[in-house]
Amino acid sequence: MSRISMAAALMSAVGGTAPEIWASDRSGDTAPSWQVSLGYTADVWRNVDGGAREGDTVIGQAEFAVDIEAGGGLRSRVHVIHNNGKSFSEIVGDSFVVSNIEADRATRLLEAWVEYAPSTDQRGLKFGVYDLNSEFDVSEVGGALINSTFGIGVDVAQSGVAGPSIFPYMGLALRGRWRFDDRWMAQGVMIDAVPVDPDSPRRFTSLKIDSDEGALWVGELERRGDRWRTVIGHWRYTANFEDLESGVSVSGRRLPRNSGTYGLIEGPVGQVGDRRVLAMLRLGAAQPRFNAIGSTAQAALLFERAWLQRDGEHFAIGIAHARNGRPARRLSESLGEPLTGSETVIEMTWRIPLAERLVIQPDVQYIRNPGSIAGARTAFAAGLRIELDLTPP
Repeated sequence: MSRISMAAALMSAVGGTAPEIWASDRSGDTAPSWQVSLGYTADVWRNVDGGAREGDTVIGQAEFAVDIEAGGGLRSRVHVIHNNGKSFSEIVGDSFVVSNIEADRATRLLEAWVEYAPSTDQRGLKFGVYDLNSEFDVSEVGGALINSTFGIGVDVAQSGVAGPSIFPYMGLALRGRWRFDDRWMAQGVMIDAVPVDPDSPRRFTSLKIDSDEGALWVGELERRGDRWRTVIGHWRYTANFEDLESGVSVSGRRLPRNSGTYGLIEGPVGQVGDRRVLAMLRLGAAQPRFNAIGSTAQAALLFERAWLQRDGEHFAIGIAHARNGRPARRLSESLGEPLTGSETVIEMTWRIPLAERLVIQPDVQYIRNPGSIAGARTAFAAGLRIELDLTPP
């Protein structure tokens, strides 16, 4: 699964700064106002060597969003996307998904929610069609990279029947948040466990609520220190899932549910003049009884205003490693399709604002054991992202 934040992309495209680790939340007492955003992102990719096969493709995504500040702590957002349906991961054969805007061809409702935060959005309730990764398992350093696994860990993204409520499939959710002080915040969400209709995956939206499908619960605790931001989260499905090896549905209150835990830490590790060097480390685990990937690790470095010293420019490098669980490996061996123990990706990317409304981002990725398929050749992919801010002046 994959995702991209248009708001962050457009902010950088019009001259915003690199990710701000300790950005302050906006006040909920603003006067009524609304803002329209329109953008287009295109990725041009070439699999230079290895993977499933050599080849190239162009992935495109158009986005339209309306943000409304109604005053009195009430705000809402409607976000619609259209994807051209091109797949690069079919060429590479990886599990991570090289481009975080890859999705099948469709026009979809990505977000449509209302939030009530009476005094500040550090405390409030949000209800509606919701992107889990907009507020949970978010790394501001990892978000500088293009590979999907740096946006949300593949340990979370693989979960459920068709993934959790993340790009491109969204479900109904109720999210609560409470900030205790300047350092500590807790948030939790109850969300539709199957946010897509398997029979009609290209529908504009799928809002069917089925008690048999259950819900996904996610809780997260965050601490912001003077330098470091630390997050720990836990997710759990209420529905029963089949054991990977036996194929038997596991039920009963005393038996394990499909669940997992993740944690990350990020913050500045150095400085060159007034330009910071930021680092991130994330670890995640999912129950291997129900999930192919049992554990993951991601690390990244980000250099603000790296060489051209422009606002919104950054250079980032990241590495992600996913390890397959023993049940998944034994099942694959029994089917005559053995898996390797793990899959690893190394990515380097340079984001360059060229003009007020134009950003380019060269990117290279090295994928070892793509798809965890035994005998698969290491893939080397090169790409160029182009971001256009098409918002009317």
